[in-house]
Amino acid sequence: MIITKNGLEKKVSTGYSWKCLLFGVFYAASRGDYKGLIIQSVLAIVTGGLSWLVVPFTYNKRYLERMVSDGWEIKK
Repeated sequence: MIITKNGLEKKVSTGYSWKCLLFGVFYAASRGDYKGLIIQSVLAIVTGGLSWLVVPFTYNKRYLERMVSDGWEIKK
């Protein structure tokens, strides 16, 4: 899926995030997704690190929702 804002285009995956599974919070940091970084860090602390098994199922969808709420538009 491609999203646009101010003439910039960004490709965003949907579905399961293998990169999130492999790199955890570092993947969110590399994307500049600081809200996602904080959420993942808090979840990891609360669950004793077990959240890394669940977060990859929802990360891409939540990232896309955060981008759209930040003003990015889904290109058709």
